[in-house]
Amino acid sequence: MIIKSNDLITVKPAEMPLSSGHVVMYLHKRVADMSVSELFELAKDLKELIAKMKRSYRPEAYNVVLWDDKIEVLPRWCGDMSFNAFYGLKTTPQTPQMIFESYR
Repeated sequence: MIIKSNDLITVKPAEMPLSSGHVVMYLHKRVADMSVSELFELAKDLKELIAKMKRSYRPEAYNVVLWDDKIEVLPRWCGDMSFNAFYGLKTTPQTPQMIFESYR
């Protein structure tokens, strides 16, 4: 289930979503190896993804986690924290397919 793909990224729903709408931007090149223009395009893709997330989920905030080979984007809402052992976030019943459909 690919939400978006281009020369720099492939965006897919997270395999184990931590919140409704959690997506992963898989980078085709490591961040350290990207040129300035590629980083600019990556930032534009990230902004576009967050705009779609805003329309679909109406979150109050976002967590954007930059790894060397991927970027995870998690929508956040007031009160979504829990004291469980799974990264401190409430787990949701939303499946990757449901996340994919919400970004269409």
